[in-house]
Amino acid sequence: MESSNQAEFDYLFKLLMIGDSGVGKSSLLLSFTSDSFEELSPTIGVDFKVKYVNAGDKKLKLAIWDTGNI
Repeated sequence: MESSNQAEFDYLFKLLMIGDSGVGKSSLLLSFTSDSFEELSPTIGVDFKVKYVNAGDKKLKLAIWDTGNI
């Protein structure tokens, strides 16, 4: 197995989703990261998802934290 010095992404963005309970933060995050939509039970604590996005010739890693009732 060859090792590569090239990073798997060019930029890392860390995003924190905050807002009132029950407004759809978790559903929006699920829709954005997995191209699906469903009604979810309330988030307790935090949830975390990662999505890679290409912007021009750059690869972005989005680390998205979804806050719940904390």
